[in-house]
Amino acid sequence: MEEKQAKVFGFKDIFKAWNHTFRFHRLVISGFAYILMGLVAYFLIFDGFLTPIKSFGMQDTLVIALSLFSVKSVIGIILIAFIMFIARMCIAYSIRTEVVDDEIFVGWKDVFTFLGKHIKTFVFYVLGWILLFVLVALGWLFFYVIGMIPFVGSLWLSIMYLIPFAISLFAVLALVILCFACTYGAVIVGVEQESAMDSIISLFHLIKDHGVYIIATHALSWLVGTIAFCFVFAVVQGAVALTSWGAHLIMGQEFAKISIPGFFGFIQLLFPGLNMGFGIGGYYVIPGFIISLFLILVASILYSYFFNYMTAAETFIYLSSQDKFYPKRKDDEFDTDEEDEEKDEDDKEEKDDIVEEEVDVEVDAEEKEKE
Repeated sequence: MEEKQAKVFGFKDIFKAWNHTFRFHRLVISGFAYILMGLVAYFLIFDGFLTPIKSFGMQDTLVIALSLFSVKSVIGIILIAFIMFIARMCIAYSIRTEVVDDEIFVGWKDVFTFLGKHIKTFVFYVLGWILLFVLVALGWLFFYVIGMIPFVGSLWLSIMYLIPFAISLFAVLALVILCFACTYGAVIVGVEQESAMDSIISLFHLIKDHGVYIIATHALSWLVGTIAFCFVFAVVQGAVALTSWGAHLIMGQEFAKISIPGFFGFIQLLFPGLNMGFGIGGYYVIPGFIISLFLILVASILYSYFFNYMTAAETFIYLSSQDKFYPKRKDDEFDTDEEDEEKDEDDKEEKDDIVEEEVDVEVDAEEKEKE
């Protein structure tokens, strides 16, 4: 077996995010994630958000802000965070497999295999964070409940003050690191493919050891990603406008009759250069409906480009913050499978030999009894 060479990444590799963002399956993963997040926001958040605006107007910002703390809105925000985490996790795995493991093509099958294998890691990752803050709360309760005892409690707290202070310090640090849990936490799970608690510990070490580097490079990636998004946005908008112009030029009135359905009216806002009819009934709503579906898919990929770019940049930021990475090749998996099969065969042969020896001993004993 060939010896694996360690891969080392540096600061300049962060700018490779531009190239690795243009992978169809990654763009589609981000696009579907945005569609799901849009549906969740529409059904769980927008109603509660728009109702106070219609009733009180934009002036009463306090009522609008409080509307986001309803049970429905909180569930929607949590679901959106989960969708973003899973999408980032899959994109980070795809990039790691390509740049570290030297896999030429990483497609849907590999991503879905990874997701099916590590979805339990995602679940326990969330439960691990909940457990962490539950333990912090129990630590506080232990010291403060005893502190409620008259006379004795104040003396107890004064003697043990540094312990609840250390718990509070850890809680504040955990809250700060929690801000990175949905971004770099997902990247760590996708790159390292470790257990949930190992991923949480790795995130603590990442922020503790490389916090300044992470924040500085993240801000730089935001700047570069914004420029990249503006470029891609201009190209796609120009392509949509050129398609409509060419159709008008060649098809004439036949294209002008095509009408976008009324419930897809937001497409006009997403693509101002579309130049198509809107809300007119009749036969030509059918081709308008089909075109709308394609444009929604294009819009989801376009407007999720920045999300995809930042996930790629975060992956390279994490890779560059670590010392080295060793490739995980498929050949190694096959070798381990062959070794396991060989061991099983050896175990079977040993068992068969033992059984044969026992049978021979029994036969010899029976023959001796007969003699």
